[in-house]
Amino acid sequence: MDHDLDPEQFLEKVTAAACEDLFGRYGVAVRRADETDEPLSPEFFLCSVIGFSGRDLRGTLVLALTEELSGVSNPISTPEAGQTAGPEIQRDWVGELSNQLLGQVKLDLLRYGLEIYMNLPAVLRGQHLAPLPRARLKPLKFTVANGTAAVWVEIEARAGLKIKAAACSEPGPGPGDALLFD
Repeated sequence: MDHDLDPEQFLEKVTAAACEDLFGRYGVAVRRADETDEPLSPEFFLCSVIGFSGRDLRGTLVLALTEELSGVSNPISTPEAGQTAGPEIQRDWVGELSNQLLGQVKLDLLRYGLEIYMNLPAVLRGQHLAPLPRARLKPLKFTVANGTAAVWVEIEARAGLKIKAAACSEPGPGPGDALLFD
């Protein structure tokens, strides 16, 4: 029997899975942290903000990374080769990660009949970065031996929106798939 899912809980679940998968594609196995994991409030190095909108949902995704996680996940920054990415490349990388993360969330939402359109990411660098959402919102935290990531997803859903628990049976495209049109 199908049951309806709360849009915020559903988006949190989809985003958490997408974040683990995204970093995994770059060889970094992050794990979802809970409130007791340290650091409770890490010093984020870069923060990317990307908005989205659609008929049923609109909102903002914020991805914040510590410097260590930004470095180990970046394919241009390879310690084995003795290369480290400069600030411009790290900035672009965090923007690209947020773009890929929201892109994967978008693909997952399409499987449930929800379509969103993405804006371009804006990347911020600074100390003590933290979003000020309209509602009290806890981040999804992810840790790895050498870094931390946090993701905030703030949404406004169409009044009465419920998401059916069963996704469409067709898998559709995956992250990184090329779609060719005639």
